[in-house]
Amino acid sequence: MTWIVTGGAGYIGAHVVHLLRERHRVVVFDDLSGGRLDRLPEDVPVVKGSVTDESELARLFDHYHPDGVIHLAARKVASESVLDPGLYEQVNVGGVERLLAAMRRAGIGKLLFASSAAVYGDSGRRPVRERRSRLPVNPYGRTKCEAEDLIAAASGPGLRALTFRQFNVVGAGPHPFATDTSVSSLLPAIFQAVGGGPGLVVRGRDFGTRDGTAVRDYLHVADVARAYVRGVDHLSERLPRAARNQVVNLGSGAGTSVLDLVKLVSQVTGLDVPHRDGPARPGDAAEVVAAVGRARRLRLHPTRSLAEAVASAWKSWQKHQ
Repeated sequence: MTWIVTGGAGYIGAHVVHLLRERHRVVVFDDLSGGRLDRLPEDVPVVKGSVTDESELARLFDHYHPDGVIHLAARKVASESVLDPGLYEQVNVGGVERLLAAMRRAGIGKLLFASSAAVYGDSGRRPVRERRSRLPVNPYGRTKCEAEDLIAAASGPGLRALTFRQFNVVGAGPHPFATDTSVSSLLPAIFQAVGGGPGLVVRGRDFGTRDGTAVRDYLHVADVARAYVRGVDHLSERLPRAARNQVVNLGSGAGTSVLDLVKLVSQVTGLDVPHRDGPARPGDAAEVVAAVGRARRLRLHPTRSLAEAVASAWKSWQKHQ
């Protein structure tokens, strides 16, 4: 089988590509605005292009004749989406609209879509189930809701879709440049502070959580990659009509606050994390944690601990800084 991975040169995408290529032919489609070619195996074809260009997608599908698409390409920074909601609408919604149109014309019937926990907004103290109402608190989350709706409307006899609502992905695999280096992500910011860079700014201390800092659900990127490979298998099975469009949380089921993560990094590295308080970022939810019952039933739940994820990320960070 041949699978296209959009955004395959990104942090998560590269992990998916490395694991998926062990069992299938993989082609990466990426505009390289945030991706890195040195994350990818040399034998994986890379086509540079944008999911917002339907003609580029048509040429890609016509050349490679894929069996399915894993769609990871997106804008994903909540605070940026507040400043430029139009960009998020263009890429995250318009990109899915054009991707679905190109897949329909090419007769491609399988789609694995990367959505986000941002569709839920604040979960409060209870983990959120997939059937809970979506109440996003920022434009990023709203665009993911719109994209999910487009996929649900397109699903049917000609399209089987599986949507993963990803929570906070951390950690690194064994291949080169495998760690997340995004300045908008919390763990890289902590590592920068540990390594003598700018001290960490804790964005918000009055969220109404147990220590006043934002609480998130973290899982190892290796578990996320494994879930995508299992998702490919799942879409290849004979599915009942009701299972043609499924939504599954990818999370650990445990909440970790910013200060919890700071403490864990200090324990893993043996180093202090210089930090100070600052204002909350626009569009940040207070707490969001996954209910993982559905993922467990489909054998998509994580098996690695947050401490393992942090240790793997730190090892990769030290190697490539």
